[in-house]
Amino acid sequence: MPDLFFHFASGYLPTRYPKVLKYDALLVLGAILPDVLTRIPEIVLYRYLDLPVYDFFNALHTPFSLLIFCYCLSLFFVESDRISSFVVMSIGAQFHILLDMMQEQFYSGVYMPMFPFSLKTYQFALFHPHSSLLFSPLLAILCVWACCRRSRRKVGVVAYVRGGNEDKR
Repeated sequence: MPDLFFHFASGYLPTRYPKVLKYDALLVLGAILPDVLTRIPEIVLYRYLDLPVYDFFNALHTPFSLLIFCYCLSLFFVESDRISSFVVMSIGAQFHILLDMMQEQFYSGVYMPMFPFSLKTYQFALFHPHSSLLFSPLLAILCVWACCRRSRRKVGVVAYVRGGNEDKR
């Protein structure tokens, strides 16, 4: 799987576009949701406590399970925002699955995009498992630049508005 930061950046950077800015937290949540749902419990319960839960949590890292989980999460939102929150979180989660499937695995594919209808695993094997680590420094610089650019715009607008009001007094 591409590392968690790569998934974070894949959800964060598109939201720097002004029309998508409204949904920035939801898209980032959707982009990291599959790993938060599966990897963290898997590490704690399976690797450290030696509980046989690997297959259960692996099934949560599938498009169908993520749609159900995004739907359940969207029910916590105000009724008028439920549909948009569901759609945006689902887009982030499905993009996460697509990125994971594009990565070559050390062994046969581990992602089951057709679950629960098929248990067949797929992988596109477009890039090496560690290649996301090579792009992480570039993505970090890009994320910091996008964040600073956004905060500079806010400060500039606020200073301009305040300055304009003071001049008229």
